[in-house]
Amino acid sequence: MRSEDAVEIVRASLALAFPTASAEGLNRAAETVIRWGTEGVADDLNAGLTTRMLLDLLQVAGISPEDFRLAEPDHPFAEPAEYRTWSRTEGMPLLPLLPRPPDDPTTPHAPPRPDGTSGRDGHPRPDGPSGATPRQ
Repeated sequence: MRSEDAVEIVRASLALAFPTASAEGLNRAAETVIRWGTEGVADDLNAGLTTRMLLDLLQVAGISPEDFRLAEPDHPFAEPAEYRTWSRTEGMPLLPLLPRPPDDPTTPHAPPRPDGTSGRDGHPRPDGPSGATPRQ
């Protein structure tokens, strides 16, 4: 499948979930979902990470979290994780990266340091496949 086709399929799905998003916001969010898919983030999601991912997607799409309505309003909304296991996109808040697979997501992990290193081993964590910037 061509990447443009994959983005369009995800974009159409996101348009149903985020009806107030702009066309540009939906495009950015769809491209982000495709990138996260190539990173394999779905393998390690839990309730807190799923909530964090939703909040990140809302930010990328340009939607205020207060304007988002759950499809099932009675379903409890999990507390968002204070870290992420996927690459950061512009507009998302800075958070520590927990490398996959998470060895124990309930323990605190070292946040990025000013020298560009992150995690317990002190090695740089590149942001996404390009490796251009430190992960957040």
